Amino acid sequence: MGASGWDYLVPYDGGVAATLQRLRADVFAAGDYYWPYGSDRPKPATEEELWADRNVRESMTHSVLDVFEVGTGDPRGERTFGRTFEVTDAECTAVFGTAHPTADDLPPDLEGPIEALLTGRGVGRHLIIHGADGPAQILFFGATGD
Repeated sequence: MGASGWDYLVPYDGGVAATLQRLRADVFAAGDYYWPYGSDRPKPATEEELWADRNVRESMTHSVLDVFEVGTGDPRGERTFGRTFEVTDAECTAVFGTAHPTADDLPPDLEGPIEALLTGRGVGRHLIIHGADGPAQILFFGATGD
């Protein structure tokens, strides 16, 4: 099947980790992820059941569900799989023209700009989008899957 790119622009929820966990819960509840069995089998009722399936562990979900925690350090380094890493100020300035973008700084088609920021399959990235009073949204993106 190959890897799938994904992105989500969601309201900031007090911190990156809290926002990530809320997003993961929303995506799971909506069933908005790859399920290797299609409609032949119902999707699991819990994430624990989802990840207990060998086929899911091998193919992944092609969604933010494949990112479990916020990482620190270099997103190209070791121990990056399953983590999301913040886009650096330098990367952000190079791609969006500012280190602290607002929603107005994001292009209508994000695919090209965010693709340049991906560091590897199974590694997520995130970018805090600022509003008048500080962080307003977070853009999570990555490429995951077999």
